[in-house]
Order: sequence, then structure tokens, then C-alpha cells
Amino acid sequence: MAMHFSTEYIDELLKLVDLTEIMQKYGIQVKPGAGENNKYVASFCCGKKDFDNGRIRKSTQTYRCRACGTGGNALHFLQNVAGRTFPEAVIELSKMYGLELPVEDPADKEARLRKDKALKLAADFYHAQGNFEYFLSRGISESVLQRHQAGYAPGGRALREHLQKFGYTKQELLEYKLINSKGLDSFFYRAIVPVYKRGKVIDLYGRAVDDAKSGVKHFYLYGDDILGGFDLLNPKRTVHLFEAAIDRLAAESHGIDNGVDSGGASKFTANHARQLKKKGVDRVLVIYDGDDAGRKGALNTGQLLIDAGIHVWVGELPHDQDPAKMLQEQGKDAFLQALQRPKTFEQFKMYRELEKYSLADLEMYISEKKASQALGLNRKAGNLLCDDDILDRMHVNR
Repeated sequence: MAMHFSTEYIDELLKLVDLTEIMQKYGIQVKPGAGENNKYVASFCCGKKDFDNGRIRKSTQTYRCRACGTGGNALHFLQNVAGRTFPEAVIELSKMYGLELPVEDPADKEARLRKDKALKLAADFYHAQGNFEYFLSRGISESVLQRHQAGYAPGGRALREHLQKFGYTKQELLEYKLINSKGLDSFFYRAIVPVYKRGKVIDLYGRAVDDAKSGVKHFYLYGDDILGGFDLLNPKRTVHLFEAAIDRLAAESHGIDNGVDSGGASKFTANHARQLKKKGVDRVLVIYDGDDAGRKGALNTGQLLIDAGIHVWVGELPHDQDPAKMLQEQGKDAFLQALQRPKTFEQFKMYRELEKYSLADLEMYISEKKASQALGLNRKAGNLLCDDDILDRMHVNR
């Protein structure tokens, strides 16, 4: 029987582990190092038998291969190196460190499955409405909408009455946040995109179809752990990371697929990065909006991806342009032209830092740098002349 492990349980378990001990149990050589990365490991990756590539960070109890970027925590090690499944890895660590395994109450399990079913029924209901007007107005194709089971929320008590036919009570729907305290549907007059994870609907995203009538453009039922499009990713290809579902679907409608969205420029987390790495993703192109929030978000997101051992590039759109808007107004060719030469994350980070300084300061720095380099070359040439003089004198003395 499958076990359910809460985030709290996993966090408590990982606080107990000693990654050095776990690696040594599986025959990995470990020797003391220096600094924060105070343990060096060997032979856990890339066929290496020395201590050049592997590092264990004591403060986080995580490991990383500096050659290929493979790494993670103790659970990742047991899955990626020892070949365990996730449940097997959790059970093994729980036994090693004496943490009692959780026992899910049958009633709790039934309640969880009932909620899962309600979310799926809600997604199916919204999809069945067939009102794709807003999506189509944003340049999203109907084939893409069908693929992602997008839909429309009519509001009122339409969803509530539909789910009550399946035996759901008003109190249950209130607990699931599918209705509000007034008994009305939480989503109304919104274009809906379900969020799937491992084939299960875990959230619903609603985009207001009329900004003038809605104070909130973007609304999630829960808003946690959003990584729209995750289930459909091909990890062997470059992943396109967008801010919002509308951008992702618009890009896919123009043939720019293999995308995910984080539900907002500031919503990407270290857990998202770990999920992508675990899926086998090695390359990510971040395509956030061309505004201050988008660039700040790309900076934070890129660093989290780098920390997870993923190669990152950042595609910068023109000022105040978002992917969906640019694709619709300027077309695919203009969009791809803007992304033709994306910056590596290191370059993007450097440019963001340089933006803090005035042009005069930067010009002064460049001038001084050139002068310093010229002086160094002159000194080197002078030393060569001196050496020639010495050789000449040695020759004369002979």
C-alpha cells in the first residue's frame, strides 16, 4: 500500500541525516575538506575515483558533482545513486535514524482522495463549458487548450451545484476553497488552466477575462508548488520557463513548446528546481516579462536553478513586453529574434549588477582597467629588455 509522506515529515527526517554516513554505507569514499564544503567525496559520479569533483555541504547536508552538476540531499542520493524509489528512500532513512513512519488514518486517506476527485471534477466541469474566447483572444490555439484541458468558470453556483450532484456538501467545498463564504463559486468569469502533477489536478489557475471588472487578474485556488506543464516536459530538451500559464500556452501555440510556468516571477522555489533536476532536466531558458519584476525574478530563479546543478540561460524581452503579448502583436519571428542570443546566467547576473552604477563610473572603471593592463604590458616588455641586457653582458664577459 502506498504511503503518504507530508512535507513536514520529510523536512523533519532530513534534519536528522548525516550524508557522509549514508554515502559510506554505499561504499562511497569520503574524506574531510575545508570551509563550508567540508567533506570531499569520491566515486559517486562521472566514473571518478578521486576526490576532484564531489562535495558535501555540511550546513545543508547536500552533495554535488562539480563536473556534471548532479546532486541533492540524502533522498536524491538514494534514488539517483542507490537506485531506490522515493518511498523506499524515505523508509530507509526513517529506519536508519529512528523516525517513526507515519501511519495514515483510513479516514484521512479517504478525505484526501475525495478532495482529489473534487478537483478533477471541477477541472472537467470548467473544460466542458467550451468558452475559449479569452484564450483565443490571446493567441492561444484550440488544440493547445484541448491538450491542457483549459476551460472557463461561469461563476454563481454553477460548479457548486454540479459537485453536489456527486454527493459533495457545502462544507466540503468550502474546505476545498472551491466556494467562498457566501456559498458562491470561488472562480467566476475566469479562464481556467488546471495544474497537474503526476497526472493529478493539484490546483486551478484562473485568469480574469475582463480586467476592468476584476481587482485580481491572476487567481490560484491554493497557489502552492505551482509548476504548470511539468508532467508534459521532455527533460532531454531545453525547458522554457515562463512566469504565467498564459505565456506558456501562447508560446506552445506558436511552436515554442516544452515549457513550464511558476505562477509568477517571484514564485519559483528551490523545491521547483529540485523537481526539475530530479526529472532529468539539464538546461533551462528563463523567459520572464521584460519589466523590473521579471528581471528580478529571473535573477532569483536562475540562482536557484544553478544551485540545483542545472545550466541556465536568460532570454530578455524588450521593456514592458510579456511573451504572450509580444507573440500576438509582433509575431513569432520577432519573439525568437529577441531570444536569439540569450545570456548565460553568469552574464545576466553581471549585467544586473552593472545596472547599479552610472555610465560615468563604468567608463572610469574601463579607462583605469585599460591603463592598468597597458602598464602591465609595458612592465613586462621592460623586464624582457632587462633580461636581454643581462644576456648581452654575459656574452661579453665570456
